[in-house]
Amino acid sequence: MSDTGTKAGCNCGCSGAGPVLTEFLRNLGPSDRVSQHFKNAHLEILKGLSALLDEQIAARTGGPKHGQGTRITVD
Repeated sequence: MSDTGTKAGCNCGCSGAGPVLTEFLRNLGPSDRVSQHFKNAHLEILKGLSALLDEQIAARTGGPKHGQGTRITVD
């Protein structure tokens, strides 16, 4: 059998199509710099939602009362 058309390191029987297809799909997506920007934006959105939820919880539970605690009796 001849290995014409296959790439080195590809022994899966795809005749080199797997690595070529993988590289093609990578080139369709955004660059690494753009991907990092979107990841950072995603984290900022989650932080914003977290802050919004914290405010809503505080408003509905009467808010945090700093300096006040619950007195308990210790035997």
